[in-house]
Amino acid sequence: MTIRSKNQIITVIAAAAITLLVIYLHLLSHEETQKIYRAQTEHTIATIKKDFLKDTVDNIFLEIDRIRLTRHRNYKRITDLRLIRLQEEIGRTDDDFIKFCRERFEDESNPGMWTAGFWDETTGKLLYSANIPEQGSIEPIRQLFKEDLSSYAEIGKGKVRGLFGISNTYVETEVKKDVADLIRGRKFSNDSYIWVNEIVNYEGGDNYAIRRVHPNLRDTEGTYLSTFMKDINGKLPYLEELEGVKKHGETFFTYSFKKLNSQEVSEKVTYAKLYRDYNWIIAMGVHLDEIDALAKKSIESSKASSSETIIRLLGYIIIILLIGYIGMYFLEKRRLRQSTKSLEKEFQTDIVTNAISRRFGEKLLAEQFNKDLTTGNATAVMMFDLDDFKNINDKYGHGVGDLVLRAIVSTLAQVTRSSDRIVRWGGDEFVIMLPGLRVENVKSFGEKALGAISSLRIPAGRDIVTISISGGISIFRENDSDYNDAVKRADDALYNSKKLGKNRVSILL
Repeated sequence: MTIRSKNQIITVIAAAAITLLVIYLHLLSHEETQKIYRAQTEHTIATIKKDFLKDTVDNIFLEIDRIRLTRHRNYKRITDLRLIRLQEEIGRTDDDFIKFCRERFEDESNPGMWTAGFWDETTGKLLYSANIPEQGSIEPIRQLFKEDLSSYAEIGKGKVRGLFGISNTYVETEVKKDVADLIRGRKFSNDSYIWVNEIVNYEGGDNYAIRRVHPNLRDTEGTYLSTFMKDINGKLPYLEELEGVKKHGETFFTYSFKKLNSQEVSEKVTYAKLYRDYNWIIAMGVHLDEIDALAKKSIESSKASSSETIIRLLGYIIIILLIGYIGMYFLEKRRLRQSTKSLEKEFQTDIVTNAISRRFGEKLLAEQFNKDLTTGNATAVMMFDLDDFKNINDKYGHGVGDLVLRAIVSTLAQVTRSSDRIVRWGGDEFVIMLPGLRVENVKSFGEKALGAISSLRIPAGRDIVTISISGGISIFRENDSDYNDAVKRADDALYNSKKLGKNRVSILL
């Protein structure tokens, strides 16, 4: 064997040895890399899951605040309307007035809604009460209304005085029901869910909290909890949760619990936050074996690949994680958008009069016009405004002016059909959309509306305000370019009513 052959053999053996050494070192390095990669992957997934839990619970807090604000506003409007209705009965005798009030407050689908008290101002004798504890004098009742009611109103008639309203307790109870239904209705793809515990004793111990909402244990809602309760591994999750929210207002912790719709128990990471106004701990968790399963799957796939494939797979995993994070981000963004749509629905109503807002009214008119083009039907449009409304505002103030506008909308709602729509067009100007109203009935409707408004008697201090309106009516025509043509004709007819002396309705078909 020549020296050259020997060198070639040595070279091949050395190359093979080096190759094997490189492969060994690569495999050894790859194994260590896999350990680091696994730890980093689990940490990344866990961080994303924690962010998801926190963002979801934070969004529930925002929705609670929105529901509370909406509920309190609605009950304030209800109280104002009830005051207007009682003021319409001021002309009754004292006994009849008290009897009427009793009938109004007791003839309710929910008798617990109203808190009311009526008494004789001269004697201090309580004449009628609803949901008020026995009192030795009237002053505690006054204090009760000032401190405990979400909204209230006071009315006087001769020697009879009355206070009525809706308690904060009632409103907040309704809010809690809404929030509980909202939470129970939430569905998550990973079998996660939100639950609520109400703290009754911040010191802990037996019966320290009540389970209010729990989609995985619906039959245990309403039961008491104890900080001494342990999970399968001997942890005290309720104690850890209570101490965490007491100290920081929020906390992350882990414990073992059964999965949704399953008897399988596994460890889960949970985020809990205290909604202090209700003493509610609102929490959400995700099982850790889900995180382990995701990490293990990615590791096993990477072991079967070369270094290039490993790098590529790492890129894929990062992309998947980013897509998952982005997906959860857009999912929450969509839910926020749905909440925003709910708020926009409130903007469809004019807050002063409870009529439809002009923006939404124009949309309804456009839709009805297009519908009539398809069906061949004709919709009548009545435009009206108040006669000498400026004088009312100047004499009594805008508060009485707003009261007049609300009374008009409320009155017209009683003489229109459920399919009709009353739109506040601007200031004291309104438009009524009357789908399917026959041409021969247009005039009688206008006169009926005028009569209903003319019969209104609105108290303004010691005065009684009477009002009238002037209106104009038109209908959609086939040759109209859009609904604005009919509204313009109705406006022209309204102008004609003003010229003819007001308190009348003119028709321009």
